[in-house]
Amino acid sequence: MLSSRGAFIAIGGILLISVGLSAKGIGTVTTMLPILFEGEGLTQVSGGNQTDGTQTNGNQSLGIPTGMEILEPFNILNSSPIVDYAMFLGTLLLLASVIGLPFFRASANASLIRVTRTVDREKAFAGEYVHVTVKVENTGRRRLDFLEIYDAIPDMFEIALGENFIVTQLAGRETKEFSYIVQVSTRGVYRIGPVKVIIHDRLGFYFEEDVRHFYTEILCYPSYEDIRRMEALSKRRQQGKMFGAHKTKQKGMGDDFHALARYYPGAPFKSLDWKAFSRTGELMVREFESEKNIRMVVFLDHSGSMGAGIPFNTKLDFAIRSVMLVMKMAEERQDLFGLVTFADRPTSFLPPGGGKAMFFQLLEILALVEPHGRSDPLAAVDFVMQRVPRASFYVFLTDLESSDSEIFTEAAKRARSTKNNITVISPFGPLFETKLADLTATERAIAEAIFEEYLGYRKQVEDRLRGLGVEIINVGPDDMLPNVIKTYMEGKQAGKGSV
Repeated sequence: MLSSRGAFIAIGGILLISVGLSAKGIGTVTTMLPILFEGEGLTQVSGGNQTDGTQTNGNQSLGIPTGMEILEPFNILNSSPIVDYAMFLGTLLLLASVIGLPFFRASANASLIRVTRTVDREKAFAGEYVHVTVKVENTGRRRLDFLEIYDAIPDMFEIALGENFIVTQLAGRETKEFSYIVQVSTRGVYRIGPVKVIIHDRLGFYFEEDVRHFYTEILCYPSYEDIRRMEALSKRRQQGKMFGAHKTKQKGMGDDFHALARYYPGAPFKSLDWKAFSRTGELMVREFESEKNIRMVVFLDHSGSMGAGIPFNTKLDFAIRSVMLVMKMAEERQDLFGLVTFADRPTSFLPPGGGKAMFFQLLEILALVEPHGRSDPLAAVDFVMQRVPRASFYVFLTDLESSDSEIFTEAAKRARSTKNNITVISPFGPLFETKLADLTATERAIAEAIFEEYLGYRKQVEDRLRGLGVEIINVGPDDMLPNVIKTYMEGKQAGKGSV
């Protein structure tokens, strides 16, 4: 194909030839007109008789030029060598830009360029970096003097170091590579590619373009920053603080001393406290506290309304961060943690369990969650109860906006019928979408009216659930994560969903 430079030269040549031919055409007209109209209108456009009886041209007597006089400049232009030079130059430009195209295509075979791409990781957390390396190999024998390679990246990626293209030359059988580092900004599945290969000639008149449709998938997990901060705090934490290990106290065979009790038949002989026997004369046994684990299932609502809020900080984004934090804390304390994501139906399910392998399964689920549709908590509760028949601690992360209060009430009734404990942590929509401090007086009045409408609906739901022992916690972006952590800690202390 012709490049912009080649096309400019070709168009210039065509214009010069066209102008020359036009001038030649006008010259031909000026030659033919006297022949075609001899004695009729050109030599005698209008007649007039002089007093001496000879006939004269009336236009001349009036000072008006004749037809031949009008065409005289074109005769001069036709005989000028400038027209010939213009046509000659135009022909050269046209030939220079077009005649070499078949030879360029014969030598520039883009299929002989082999391109491969490698990445240092195919899975990364949001905010982390991925190193991409592209290798370019000329499998042919001809030298390529001007070669461009472009590696397309998703719009959500930012280049942190290097460039995702190269402009180079390749000798026959030569290999070169370039690399760059991108930062993945938000969770999801992204594809790097395709690769565009462009070959130019030395003068830049022609180019051959080929697009290679091969891709490299990058799975981006939600951000790990919250967990990193929690792990940093955990190094300095003390038992009993917010991030500390909270135990469900239960008499058993743990390590922490609980109390002395009278000996009972069948008690382990090693539990006898001989010092107490020497003081009281009665056989006494030592009892210890043991930590009892809980079973927790988080219901993550990803209906359309959960996608509202500031980009990358929507209600759903905060809910996902909450799930990751609670999962990590449950893993450290050996509690059983499960997850169900739902909108108009359950979309994914992770049975209650623990361990690092399960944590990465959770990350893959959360990476692909997108807001859509309406919310059906009843279908989600039925789905979980069929698969987890034992009583558990249910925590709902939902804004209560995409489902009717009757549906949620029925879901709560069914869950409570099998002695499941329920807490609803509900992100309050207006708090995620607007900040009153940034609004004008009129906008603030409208926002407050919307607040009242939302609160009225929340009160209806709370009134329906109050008699079922369901707790609803309304949260904003500033206090959602602390409330989720607090809910888990209090649930563990109270032994909700004890295994």
